[in-house]
Amino acid sequence: MELGALVCTARNEDCGRCPLAGLCAWRLAGKPAHEGPPRRGQTYAGTDRQVRGKLLAVLREAVRPVPRAVLDRVWDEPVQRARALDGLVSDGLVEPLENDLFRLPLT
Repeated sequence: MELGALVCTARNEDCGRCPLAGLCAWRLAGKPAHEGPPRRGQTYAGTDRQVRGKLLAVLREAVRPVPRAVLDRVWDEPVQRARALDGLVSDGLVEPLENDLFRLPLT
């Protein structure tokens, strides 16, 4: 169970649904307000997630398999681009073909 994503969110906790409510130090302390610095949001620019999105965008627009050379133009950092493409392939979101071509999996 993903308590932090589904039950105990920053904006709306649901202690009645939480199997750990009886052990929760924050609840037992009276649910005090956060006194620390504001939480920084995760950046997107420059992440592998951004590269994966750019690669998928090219493949979504293509009507034929896409050569690696075309995908290489999507992101100028070759190690990060290769890592993102390898991840998409291993996740089953991109299908590698012969002759260094790639496409979205056929449904």
